[in-house]
Amino acid sequence: MTPLLLLSLCLQPGSNEPADAAPVPVIFDTDMAGDCDDVGALAVLHALADRGEAEILAVMTNSTDPAGLSGAACDVINTFYGRPDLPLASDKQGAVGPVTATRKGSSYTPVLAEEFPHDAPPDAELPDALPLYRETLAAAADGTVVICSVGALSNLEDLLNSGPDAASPLSGEELIARKVKRLVVMGGHFPRSAKPEWNLRLDPPAAVSVAVRWPTEALWQGFEVGAKLICGAGLKDLPEPNPIRRAFEIRPYMGGRSIDRGKPAYDQATLLLAVRGPQESLWTVSPAGRVVVDSDAHTEWVPDDAGRHRFVSIKGRPNRLAALIDELMAVRGR
Repeated sequence: MTPLLLLSLCLQPGSNEPADAAPVPVIFDTDMAGDCDDVGALAVLHALADRGEAEILAVMTNSTDPAGLSGAACDVINTFYGRPDLPLASDKQGAVGPVTATRKGSSYTPVLAEEFPHDAPPDAELPDALPLYRETLAAAADGTVVICSVGALSNLEDLLNSGPDAASPLSGEELIARKVKRLVVMGGHFPRSAKPEWNLRLDPPAAVSVAVRWPTEALWQGFEVGAKLICGAGLKDLPEPNPIRRAFEIRPYMGGRSIDRGKPAYDQATLLLAVRGPQESLWTVSPAGRVVVDSDAHTEWVPDDAGRHRFVSIKGRPNRLAALIDELMAVRGR
């Protein structure tokens, strides 16, 4: 089957369904710096917002970028998609896990910040994530917000631990329970991890806290999902300048660059899942249960009829979902 025919089939109703409902209000919480799948995920979010499927409430960064330009990279993408004034904030403490001690500087955030228009200051000068979380949730309609987390869970733990403030008289847990419809997390490995997954390793105590205390439905997408979705090679066909293409051109992968043959689309799949939910044509959803995270960030799935958690796996061949992600990443470049 040719790639064009495959893409055509993938875009038929059932996998790329037209917007026929109110936009989903989304807060995107990202570790924009290490991997370019965060860039791809934010591109997918904007593409879905352009289709009327999503309303982007805010973008948060959740781990320390040695270059201090995670927020700037987010703002580059927001500006490219015509939304330069989206609320943007950072976690000033950053993630605290052992992997941060050896993290190298981002390959792409300095380049995006230098080459593309934006007006975001360095991360240290951005607003703090916690007040923006509380202000954004307090202003939202009850039970509507979807939070998509594709990095450390530090901001979410801070939100859980927060108390009443000028934005809301509710505690963090009460505010989440009232305003959030669903949390969608890229993290872990299911049904059981052999080793800790990167995002949860960024801040293991936060991962434990969120897994235990989060008061709404939580949908988990493990490492094993994104590992099957190789996306991004088609970006080389887009005209320049394009920050999505540029990030994939810069980010090293498998002895070359991410744009050469594509790379795993962990975060893009999570974002699509957050906005469209677990579409029956693309996803298999586990029964109810609980995600258990240990102090080293290993994960294990525990069935529990009263549990609020579920995890997803790809239904059928992964190339259908990969083609859909590639199409959404490339929409603005055509």
